[in-house]
Amino acid sequence: MDTLKAMWETIPPATPGELAGARRRLLDGMHPRRRFVTGPRLLVAAGVAAAVAVTPLIIGNDTPAYALAKSSDGTLTVTVNELRDPEGLQTKLGAAGVKADVTFLAAGTRCVAPRFAGVDPSYDGPPTTGPDELRSLVNESRSLKAATVTSVRTIRISPEHIRPGETLVMEFRDNPNAQVPWRLGKWLARADTPVRPCTPVADTG
Repeated sequence: MDTLKAMWETIPPATPGELAGARRRLLDGMHPRRRFVTGPRLLVAAGVAAAVAVTPLIIGNDTPAYALAKSSDGTLTVTVNELRDPEGLQTKLGAAGVKADVTFLAAGTRCVAPRFAGVDPSYDGPPTTGPDELRSLVNESRSLKAATVTSVRTIRISPEHIRPGETLVMEFRDNPNAQVPWRLGKWLARADTPVRPCTPVADTG
């Protein structure tokens, strides 16, 4: 398995309660032109201490495509409900102090690589040769520490691992599965270097 594919994260399976909620929403009927992913309505990343204050940056009566919240410790929690309006999410992340490049991809597609120069081998480094090398790569990668998938729909972003001028590149792949609604590839691009637009192609790997 090459390094790029190894970095795609699988969202943890939904709980029975979450699946029951998904079935109930399907029975009630959903908007035919939108595909909503299922999962808990979380605004705080799993594992964050209850004492940490969280300030929501998106508030509304209807469930938004995404939500962003900032904790008192500086971490950001991104909740992705629907793969729509990546530019809007990118703008919100910029307003919260994180330079980002966000792409939403259809199922079974990927961006042509390389799009940018990564800060560590998690993106454009040589293929790993075994589990020990992969484990070492994961432990040493700032890219993987900068953004962590914490639940079915939620990502925690830790700005402490992002140096000035670096870009957090996030590629979301749609996945027609209630338990794994999307997959995420996330990397850091080197400071003050360009990130080329995504050119989607079929993922045959």
